[in-house]
Amino acid sequence: MKKFLFVAGTVFSVAFAVVVGTRMSPDAMAVIIGIICGVLASIPTSVLMVWVLRQRDKHLETQFGPGGRFGQYPPVVVVNGQGTNGYGNPYMAPPLPPTTIPSGPRDFKVIGQENTETVGDVLPGFWE
Repeated sequence: MKKFLFVAGTVFSVAFAVVVGTRMSPDAMAVIIGIICGVLASIPTSVLMVWVLRQRDKHLETQFGPGGRFGQYPPVVVVNGQGTNGYGNPYMAPPLPPTTIPSGPRDFKVIGQENTETVGDVLPGFWE
């Protein structure tokens, strides 16, 4: 049964390749062949990379124990130092300078409100 499925699959694949190959343009065929060659060229590199990374992991386990060098993390301490950049006592820091308050009336634009300004009001010197 396995031999039959292997032969049937091989015959189907060859027939499919012949039918598609006769109907494709030479440019499309070149693209497909390029993709196939690129994938096939990446396989040995990927296998070599996996082998090197496994060797490195084995070396780290023998040198640093299970989990490698990064088995346990040190405790993380977060210091919220406002005004002293995290150094010293924040209550002994010099006071912050007072902020200047802008003078004059505030101008708000409400969306949907009719605009009473005209171009002549904005640029009076241009129209004179």
